[in-house]
Amino acid sequence: MNNTFKIAKWEVMRNLTNKQFIIGLLLTPLIMIAFIAFPILIERFNKPADVVYQVVDQVGILPLLQDMMPEHITLKPSSDQAAAEKLVQEGEADGYLLLEPQFLSTGHAQLYYDSSNQEVFGALSSALTLVLQQQRLAESQLEQAQLAYLTQAAFLESIAIDEADAPNFHKITVSAVAIVVIYILIFSSGSMLMMSALQERRDRMAEVILSSVRASDLMRGKIIGHFLLGVIQLTFWTALALPAVIYFTDFPVMEALAAANLPLILFFGLLGYLLIAALFIGVGATMEDVQQAGNSQGLVIMLPALAFLFVGPVIQNPNGAVSQFASYFPFTSWVIIIIRDAFSALPTWQIGLSGAILIATTILISLMAAKIFRVGMLMYGKNATPREIIKWLRYKER
Repeated sequence: MNNTFKIAKWEVMRNLTNKQFIIGLLLTPLIMIAFIAFPILIERFNKPADVVYQVVDQVGILPLLQDMMPEHITLKPSSDQAAAEKLVQEGEADGYLLLEPQFLSTGHAQLYYDSSNQEVFGALSSALTLVLQQQRLAESQLEQAQLAYLTQAAFLESIAIDEADAPNFHKITVSAVAIVVIYILIFSSGSMLMMSALQERRDRMAEVILSSVRASDLMRGKIIGHFLLGVIQLTFWTALALPAVIYFTDFPVMEALAAANLPLILFFGLLGYLLIAALFIGVGATMEDVQQAGNSQGLVIMLPALAFLFVGPVIQNPNGAVSQFASYFPFTSWVIIIIRDAFSALPTWQIGLSGAILIATTILISLMAAKIFRVGMLMYGKNATPREIIKWLRYKER
């Protein structure tokens, strides 16, 4: 175990002094901020262009329509369809709306346009619908209050008998952020794990290292080291993000953290990381070049991504059969249990059973990965085939 921590320390210090790691540590939050700020800036500077539409109004509702239009949409009256079409052809209008006398009975209007503009189409459709309802209401001689009373929708208020069972917005938010953080940790440090194993195998450093330490110690040291690197990254990014969240928003961070089930999140998040990390490093030890590692990495990434297939059904029915299955399946349980716990109180036995299955699976995958890692790191010149990997699993370490 002493060798494990020595290797973990070496992995941490080697990467902390790596310029690429430091640059990535600093650039990643800037890139994330850019992705958040860029759409906001686009929305702010992407002002809609002014458009003009002629209206052949044979009903007498043009003033009502114009009052409902945004400022950049102008509706102008036209005497007839021919005159409106001529203005469009001359470029003085973007299209024209034809409102025939039977509009109030059929609700059918025609819009002729020179260029497609979905925003205008939607605004006109909504305005025409509202005007049509108002005109028909006036014809029926019903007052607005009477119509509102007749068409009022039922309101169903759901109240949990036990307040602890009611979904808590703050708890859901913390759980969602925790899942995102766990995935970032898995994909960032997992990729580094795979590339680290690949590099040492390619550079034939493994022969020297494995002459001094056991393969299992080396693998565990790498996993712990890269886990600590991921924690350092997340701590740095959190230290930057939390003050910004507190300053720019009114979200009660401390209240949300108090409402969340942090022990459950940490337990299942850590096990999920260890499970996927063992897969990453085991696969990395079987690859000979970066291209093959990239292809295999995609296959490994698909396993934690399986949880997203169950998110919808779990949110809709946290205690249904699908939710319970996903809670016990080890490659999805570490995400689904966190989601279910955020939306509904879970029986203790379900949490215990899911945790036990996940622990057993993580130990089994780690032992298998250790065997693959031990043999694969000493195999040079080719990528391992599935048949060879199965043969490696049968070897006994002396």
